[in-house]
Amino acid sequence: MIKMIIKVFGQIADIIGSNSFEVTNIAHTDELVKNLQEKYPSLKKSTYKIAVNRNIIQTNTTLLPNTEVALLPPFSGG
Repeated sequence: MIKMIIKVFGQIADIIGSNSFEVTNIAHTDELVKNLQEKYPSLKKSTYKIAVNRNIIQTNTTLLPNTEVALLPPFSGG
């Protein structure tokens, strides 16, 4: 069984109720998003980016054991 810790920030953490959670046997980011939206329907309306190993991804990405994954809410710089 492959376990992975997902870190979450901002409004995403408010929806999930924690700043991290564990998932098991998730093969790729599309599967992760589907799983999260089933468990937390409010995420369907939320905008966020996914970072894999500290790089924001734009496409489906394979998740391997010990991959660092974070869900990042919109942010602005100045």
